[in-house]
Amino acid sequence: MDIGAAFSWAINKFGSNAVILIALAAVVFVIRFVGSMAQKGILNSLTGGSCNNTIVVDGQSIVTNGPCVASFATSITASLLTAIVFGVLAWIATIGIYRAALKTTQGQTPGFDNLTTGENLGKYIAVAIVHGLLIGIGLVLCVIPGIIAAFLFQLAPFYALDKGMSVGDALKASYEAATKNFVPVLLMTIISAITALVGSFLFGILTLVALPFAALFIANVYRQLNREEIAA
Repeated sequence: MDIGAAFSWAINKFGSNAVILIALAAVVFVIRFVGSMAQKGILNSLTGGSCNNTIVVDGQSIVTNGPCVASFATSITASLLTAIVFGVLAWIATIGIYRAALKTTQGQTPGFDNLTTGENLGKYIAVAIVHGLLIGIGLVLCVIPGIIAAFLFQLAPFYALDKGMSVGDALKASYEAATKNFVPVLLMTIISAITALVGSFLFGILTLVALPFAALFIANVYRQLNREEIAA
């Protein structure tokens, strides 16, 4: 395992495919931005109304004017649904970037078809959901089990997306890769986390660079873990 080589490869591949990779990441950015604006618009439009509210003080009814409880509840519900819809869309678009990174390791040129193809999409989603549930259960139990689950099974979605593995097989493959290559996978996790943090700067604009770079870096490490050939 050579983490340094993976880092250098990711930089070189990002440089040679910068335009299309940034364009792919821009799809994710735009979806998130539109979702955020939609949420704000919903909250601004639905919380602006007012109602007459009656309260009783010492046996006397007093009518006050203030925000409608119904409007507030409606706005929260609508905002939550909007967040879920756009969050799912952004997540699916991100899967396309991971697919593009995996294809790049095989010598293929990334393109918008990586966003639209449904190749192994269902299996990826199934594995990702189970992975998320394991993390959630672990966090509820005592936090640390959730962190361990996140670490050990983080590559499971890649196995599903790349090789079409089932949930059980993908989790097993990720577990074996992480336990047999603990230090390299830990370094990969740390670098990926730092990259994600950097991507959150400047209102998330740096995601245009950070997201595709992280995808390329992880894809390279993934190939190395499986002792597979990586296109130069």
